[in-house]
Amino acid sequence: MTAVTRTLQQILDEQAGALVGRDHELAQLMALVTGERPLVAAVDGIAGVGKSTLVRAFAGRARAAGAAVVQLDGAAIEPTERGWLAALGDVMGEPLASLDAATHLLASATRTVLVVDTFERLLLIDDWLRRAFIPALPDNVRVLVAGREPLSSPWAGSFGDLLVTLPLVNLGRADAEELLRRADVPEADRARVHRLAHGHPLSLRLAASALAARPELTLDQAAVPAVVDELAALYLDGLDPPTRRALDAAAVVRRPTRSVLAAMLGDGDDAWRRIDALPFASTGPDGLVLHDTVREALDAMLRAADPERRRRLRAAAFGQLRDEAVDATPRELWRYTADLLFLVEQPAVREGFFPSGAAQFAVEQASAADIPAVLEITEHHDGPETAALIARWWDAVPQGFRVARDRSGDVAAYSLIAEPAAVGARLLDADPVAAPWREHLRRSGLGREHRVLFNRRMLLRDSGEDPGPATAALWIDAKRQYMELRPHLRHVYLTLRDTSIYTEQLIPLGFRQLTSSPALLDGHPFHACVLDFGPRSVDGWLAWLVAVELELDAGPQLDLAARELRAGEDRVALTQLECDLLAYLHDRAGHAVPRAELLREVWGHQVSGDGNVIEAAVSALRRKLGEHADVVETVRGVGYRWPGG
Repeated sequence: MTAVTRTLQQILDEQAGALVGRDHELAQLMALVTGERPLVAAVDGIAGVGKSTLVRAFAGRARAAGAAVVQLDGAAIEPTERGWLAALGDVMGEPLASLDAATHLLASATRTVLVVDTFERLLLIDDWLRRAFIPALPDNVRVLVAGREPLSSPWAGSFGDLLVTLPLVNLGRADAEELLRRADVPEADRARVHRLAHGHPLSLRLAASALAARPELTLDQAAVPAVVDELAALYLDGLDPPTRRALDAAAVVRRPTRSVLAAMLGDGDDAWRRIDALPFASTGPDGLVLHDTVREALDAMLRAADPERRRRLRAAAFGQLRDEAVDATPRELWRYTADLLFLVEQPAVREGFFPSGAAQFAVEQASAADIPAVLEITEHHDGPETAALIARWWDAVPQGFRVARDRSGDVAAYSLIAEPAAVGARLLDADPVAAPWREHLRRSGLGREHRVLFNRRMLLRDSGEDPGPATAALWIDAKRQYMELRPHLRHVYLTLRDTSIYTEQLIPLGFRQLTSSPALLDGHPFHACVLDFGPRSVDGWLAWLVAVELELDAGPQLDLAARELRAGEDRVALTQLECDLLAYLHDRAGHAVPRAELLREVWGHQVSGDGNVIEAAVSALRRKLGEHADVVETVRGVGYRWPGG
């Protein structure tokens, strides 16, 4: 029998031993395996400081100690309750339809550690994880999260001394030089490289890679985070042109896949091989993964050096992603949603989806104890009539109220968002603000499968409608609802007193003001606005935002309420039948719809037999549409299709 040279334990020890300078943090994390407390540990630190390396080392040590480790990457999870449960079920090999199912599956006699990296990507479900998921876990489970930002203050309130937080800082000199020694940096260069990189682990590795490739380099001092850009530039200067082009392309997208790289560069396989061989790239379940810090530095350099080339690369990626999303399964759709969100850079749009300053407030379901504060805020800013109506909304849909709490736990802002069916006709009849929404909804002709949201009010305690960090936190929470209701969410309605907010913030997001006269309450005008996501719901809306930003033709848009096809400055009036036909095709964009299905669903009982009724209607419609007639494509032997996705 062949002698055993190394055990699996030794391999695990070597993996954990590759970690430099984090013995104290690793020991604290091991308490998740060996002790009764903490229940939750949180690692935070700037990009490149070694969070993921620490997490991987801990996972190896924990498994070696007999614990079960369940690892999740927040960047790959749809930030909704269903997305979280689906991702957890995938890792554990069993579909999970509910929180109860998850807790049952995790329960065992074995200590189990749930490890979540890139936790900052799960901000939309932070409240649910803190208040519902983690408290429901069985007592054999502990939780470790790692992200760029510290946990919000309510975590400490929820878990007290059962929570340990570990902020990572740069390495000291001795640890930094040890890391460089392991990277084969000559002893004479180690102190100089450490002074340049300030002990930042990723910068140290970049410097080591640059020196290994080009020993003649002179490394000047720089300050973090500029050091990463400087070192990335030094490293990239030594790459051959095809590899540099491949890296430039990979840096402008969230997940470089072979198909996306091919759309940008022509040869996706070659680009993939070149990138995968680099020290700061790896292969993940979604595609290639560049270290965030390096990718950001690469993208910044390309933006400064050749902004037009960068725009063309992003436009090519967008076209490929948009086409792929048409046939994506519901489970895959989040990946494309995240890809499109990544491409959105317009400041007003990003502030609408990723508001700044929101992390200092915790958003929670409102309780009865919060309602006096909610009504006080409302009466102070809007008046007693509106406050009385908001009180009636609380009686009807308490689940629609969300509050943003400051560090003292007080209500700093609130939102009221609900589906109209939950509110009920009697209250909607009594609320003049809802009248224009209901009229627009009636005229829009949406099908039963479509969902809409009424955003009745969102107010800040100190400044009313004026934007602030607390309302930013509520907007993030609203986006969670958008994600949960896709692909069926079609309209979001809201009301505003200050129309400058509409002009500055809502128009870039696609909202439009309804033409009806404003409702009057307490002498204040309330203007009605609507966001029509379009037939492809949130994902189609995001595609439109990216197309506008990249100066691409977003294509003709169907306005169901106005019964018009809009293309640039052109407006084509439609009959009800023409509008119904286009809407049916539009809702299934990119897919051929059989003639028999159109006869049944659009013409219904009005037509018996097929005859030439559809052909005649389509022919007349195309003549009316003129240069925009290509929105109805003929699919030979099948029927018709609205092109693209």
